[in-house]
Amino acid sequence: MRRQRRTHRKARHKTVNQARQVQGYLGIILVIIAIVAIGVGVWLRLTPPPPPKSAIIPPKVNVYLPKVSPQGEVDYDTKEVAVSPSADPYRAPFEYLLQHASGFPQGTRLLRAERRDDTLILDFSKELTENFAGGSDDEAALINALTRTARGFPDIRKLQILVEGKPVESIGGHIDISIPLSVNP
Repeated sequence: MRRQRRTHRKARHKTVNQARQVQGYLGIILVIIAIVAIGVGVWLRLTPPPPPKSAIIPPKVNVYLPKVSPQGEVDYDTKEVAVSPSADPYRAPFEYLLQHASGFPQGTRLLRAERRDDTLILDFSKELTENFAGGSDDEAALINALTRTARGFPDIRKLQILVEGKPVESIGGHIDISIPLSVNP
């Protein structure tokens, strides 16, 4: 009987050794995984981000000047405006629109015109909403003039209209402009 017991002990001892050996392999595998993960993390942090896409600035942009008839029909005159790629390339067409379109309220100023990714952000002074006296046709004509003019920049897909740096629900209470507007036809 003693002999059987020893054999049983040896078998048990062998099983324990195998379990320890498997644990050792698992430990080594986990250490390797940790080293690889740390290496990938360091590599990702040290890899410089890709440069931002440069803006595609055309030499001239069509500015759309809205004309609303007494019957509420809207038509647009177009005027080519030169764009300076060095200064503030997005500003010139909209400054021209402000000065020559009859739909903009008196005293409205363009505070900022900048591109973020594929969105053109136009930030106007508070007079845009405070002094707007037009109806829904006038508001639609003004917004369409802005989006059509923004369409002249090939890298712009959306237009965000802000007032004093903040999104507003509408210019005159008729059309929601709280989110960026598509400039695609």
